[in-house]
Amino acid sequence: MTSDTLSGWTIVFDLDGTLVDTAPDLHLALNHCLSEAGFETVPFESIRHMIGQGAKAMIEKGLAFQGAALEPAALEPLWQSFLQYYEANICERSAPFKDVTRSLGELEEMGATLAVCTNKTQHLAETLIEALGLTDRFAIICGADSVPEKKPSGDHILYTVDRARGIAEKAVMIGDSQTDERAARNAGLPFVYVTFGYGPSPDSWDDTAFRASSYSEVMSAIRSIAMA
Repeated sequence: MTSDTLSGWTIVFDLDGTLVDTAPDLHLALNHCLSEAGFETVPFESIRHMIGQGAKAMIEKGLAFQGAALEPAALEPLWQSFLQYYEANICERSAPFKDVTRSLGELEEMGATLAVCTNKTQHLAETLIEALGLTDRFAIICGADSVPEKKPSGDHILYTVDRARGIAEKAVMIGDSQTDERAARNAGLPFVYVTFGYGPSPDSWDDTAFRASSYSEVMSAIRSIAMA
């Protein structure tokens, strides 16, 4: 492909489980808040598929794993403990997935505009991306609390594309969950599903969805979409 093949295209990425393997640090934050509240810690695999659904969902899953449950008011201190620990240790073990940095560079060289659309809060998303040295790669980072409705609302993606000065007709969503797929479908965008992330693969996908088990395959899918 020529250097300007993706000129005018906006490539929108989910964050956790798509660009960055954040699971180790999220697991540590979960076990910290559970232990601090007097509960048992939980194994990584028990909550891996909950990543991307929010801290409260992970805490509830961690409690359920040991047969416990809390009312919303009682859950609040654990949530605050989780957030405080996670923000202070957001990039201890997190790292971009293999070939992410190279692929982002190649997309830029081909003229694409890159953006992040995540259900992480704006502050945490920016903090993580900055810690990884990737901030300059993206025209916009759009967290869950920067829009009226987060994913799976298609408006979250469309707002991200607009803020990146792109158009929906030349935009692609890359993600690892059914939430991402639904958001892309609601926005009318083609979707590339990365199988190495955290979301359990649903039984059926939109016929237009591409699957990618590596960033090499992500790149191939983007090329196919742009050349269609």
